Amino acid sequence: MSSTTIEETGATMELSRFDAENATAQAVDFLKRLGYKGNWLPLKVALDGELFVVEMSLHNKTAKVQINSATKDIKEYELQDTESQAKSPLKSKTLLFVIALIGIGVLASKLLGVF
Repeated sequence: MSSTTIEETGATMELSRFDAENATAQAVDFLKRLGYKGNWLPLKVALDGELFVVEMSLHNKTAKVQINSATKDIKEYELQDTESQAKSPLKSKTLLFVIALIGIGVLASKLLGVF
């Protein structure tokens, strides 16, 4: 977290600055502590009143973390499967397998003289 130091008559006063970058870093650290390791990609950070809402993506997961900007406490988080992955009836490996089987079937039928 970044901070600014101001010196006044021999005393040092430190001002803490909590911004979108700090909120994103805290959200990533939080998700990794929960066991979701990997390179989280920030999608969106918004300040809603006193809450930073950080949306992150990792492979087929999306995380939404709410952080209080004053106390820096995690207030809420939510993990979801990404819609594009969840709605896809066939994954790419399955699709390749099906195409390979069809190709082998066509080749076998040509060799046997069916076609």
